[in-house]
Amino acid sequence: MTNIEQLADQYGLFLCVECGKCVAVCPMGEIYTHVSYEISPRGIIERILLDPEIPEDDCLWFCLTCNLCTSFCPAGVRFRDFVEVARQWMIKTGITQFGSFCDSCGTYLYPRHTLEYMKQILGENTEELLRLCPRCRRYKIGGKVKTLLPGGQKVSTQQVQMGGDQ
Repeated sequence: MTNIEQLADQYGLFLCVECGKCVAVCPMGEIYTHVSYEISPRGIIERILLDPEIPEDDCLWFCLTCNLCTSFCPAGVRFRDFVEVARQWMIKTGITQFGSFCDSCGTYLYPRHTLEYMKQILGENTEELLRLCPRCRRYKIGGKVKTLLPGGQKVSTQQVQMGGDQ
């Protein structure tokens, strides 16, 4: 059994009854204009079962990992979990061109497709924050807030709660 077959077994892909509920609830069609059967949960499951190899194209990188497909699956297929582990495996094997990584520490953030969608919705001026992991974003924003404080003063939690100087 190959590694991908082990993952498929572990996350229940072999249990798929091809009912199509995963495709019906998947929000990818509302976000991406070019959604096709090949990148739908059911299409990916079929592909993996017929050809048990990790795909080197971007089909696994469209999934939003919202878990709706798993929630509605009558057979208990854990598609979201499969996708997340498969992506991590792909990154470890050097397939990184479809992911976005923190500009500061290199942590995997989300698929590039998702980054492009978020930039489109939130605006280009948010890209700097979108390209940082939560930890690095917190430090960056914290540093900017410190520069705004008069005289480099520290703000106590009591001042914030009371709404003034104490």
